[in-house]
Amino acid sequence: MPTLPTAPLASRSARLRASVFAALLAAPLLVTGCDSGDDDASGAEVRVMSQNLYLGGDLFTVTAETDAQRVPLRVAELYATIEASDPAARMAAIAAEIADIEPDLVGLQEVATYAVQTPADNLPGGAATAATDVTYDLLDLLLDALAAEGASYTVAARSDNADVEFPATADGRTFFDVRYRDADVILARSGVETSGATATVFQAILTVPVGGVEQAFVRSYQSVRATVDGATFAFFNTHLEVGGPAGPVQEAQGAELAAAVARVPSPLVLVGDLNSDAGGTGTATYGIVTRVLDDAAGAGAGTPTCCQDADLRNDASDLSTRIDLVLTRGFQVEAFETVLDEPADRIGDLWPSDHAGVWADLVLGDDA
Repeated sequence: MPTLPTAPLASRSARLRASVFAALLAAPLLVTGCDSGDDDASGAEVRVMSQNLYLGGDLFTVTAETDAQRVPLRVAELYATIEASDPAARMAAIAAEIADIEPDLVGLQEVATYAVQTPADNLPGGAATAATDVTYDLLDLLLDALAAEGASYTVAARSDNADVEFPATADGRTFFDVRYRDADVILARSGVETSGATATVFQAILTVPVGGVEQAFVRSYQSVRATVDGATFAFFNTHLEVGGPAGPVQEAQGAELAAAVARVPSPLVLVGDLNSDAGGTGTATYGIVTRVLDDAAGAGAGTPTCCQDADLRNDASDLSTRIDLVLTRGFQVEAFETVLDEPADRIGDLWPSDHAGVWADLVLGDDA
């Protein structure tokens, strides 16, 4: 993923790194021997999937702009890229893959919603009102496409994360507002029982000055209790902050997440985009989380899952790092596969997402 400018993070790095180590020291004490599974369910089979839907453009082209007068131009360029990414066609391709795989539970990241307002009122000195004219809702597009495929899925848990709005202009004379809302979602296949849905915002949050105004980019994790094939287990989904200069924020989020899942009895599954390379070339987050959970794909670089070009139009795959993961405790892994990572998966000249998807077949162990 693209990296962010260093200035907003410099004053926070020491405090965030301290919180990482504090959470790491605490996490082992939170592990419980309590068993949440049913002894009679040993051998139960579960299929799970993770997919980053991709917001459709490079948001950091806006956040990296230091000239406030040029921010609206960058927003208009970004929104044009999002429109050109053909969200409906991309969600249809992802839905077809989900329908083919038939996972019991799916963790989705970058579940974006866009709304516009014309004329713009999100300008200096204006009385801004939130844009409500929705142009693209990736979740609605995906659910409609799943229904068209004959696949019945419902939202089991949802976290609403960042909600930001900026003025946009292509010509410097006429302005419109673009609102971007980010969410992460857990989908459950029809017939899968879920309960106890939670959504938890990370305490570590990235703030970035855009056009001189601090913008908070909230991230979170969700969980449900699910019952599949007689086995009841906890299912988590998350999307952590990017690496690079934002690495300390991501590592602090990873430590929060590791401490949270350590408190939950086995069996347990966590899926998501951790933005931390399993090959060890990036942040420490992968190592933090895999202290308490096992990687279903095995340790190491493995098959890459990120990232295609921002406009999704690269011919050959540019995937180079494995950051989309299925992590478990109390399960044995029967199968693992990376999908939507081959040129044949493209819709015309577009990749369905800048991320590949991953899925795993899991079997409840005797000791869960």
